[in-house]
Amino acid sequence: MREDMKLVIADTFSKMLEKEDIDKITVTKLIGECHISRQTFYYHFRDIMDVLDWTFRRSTQELAQRSLEAEDPIGALTAYVAFVRQHKTKLKKLLYSRRWVQIEAMLTEAVMIYLAELARGKGKDISVSVDDLEVMLRFYASGMVGVLLQYVGKPHLDEEKLVIQMEKIITGKMFPGNQT
Repeated sequence: MREDMKLVIADTFSKMLEKEDIDKITVTKLIGECHISRQTFYYHFRDIMDVLDWTFRRSTQELAQRSLEAEDPIGALTAYVAFVRQHKTKLKKLLYSRRWVQIEAMLTEAVMIYLAELARGKGKDISVSVDDLEVMLRFYASGMVGVLLQYVGKPHLDEEKLVIQMEKIITGKMFPGNQT
C-alpha cells in the first residue's frame, strides 16, 4: 500500500507538471489534487523536489530497461526519442528550474546504461581502459541527450531519420573510414 500511495503522489505531480511550472506546484496544491493529508505526503516525500527526483528517476530507470530490452540499437534509440517526445512539455518546464542539472544527469545515466551494455556486447572489439570507456560512454550519452532535447518536438522532424543518424554515430558507421 505504501508504494501505491507514492505512485499516486508521483503520477499526480507528473500530471500537474504538464499544466504548471514546477515553481507553482506546492505541497498544498499536490495534496489537494491527491486528496491526501499533509502527513501522508511527508511520510513518502520530503518536499516537492523529492517528488520530482523520485518521479524522474523512476521514469528514466524504466526507460533504460526498455532500451536494454530492445532488439537492436534502432529500437533502443527509438525508445529514447519517444520518451523525450512524450515528456517534452515537462522537460521544457523544468529547463529553467533549480533541478535541471539533476534531470539532465538522470537522462544521461539512462543513456549510459544502454551504451555500456552495447559496449559490453562489442567488448572484444574495444580495447580501451575502464577510465577511457567511462569518458567515452559519458561523452556519447551527453551528446545523445543534448541532441534529443534539441531536436525532439521540433516541427517537421523526421524522427526515424534522427534515430538512424544517432545509431550510425554510436555504432561507428557514421565515420567508417576513420577506424584504426
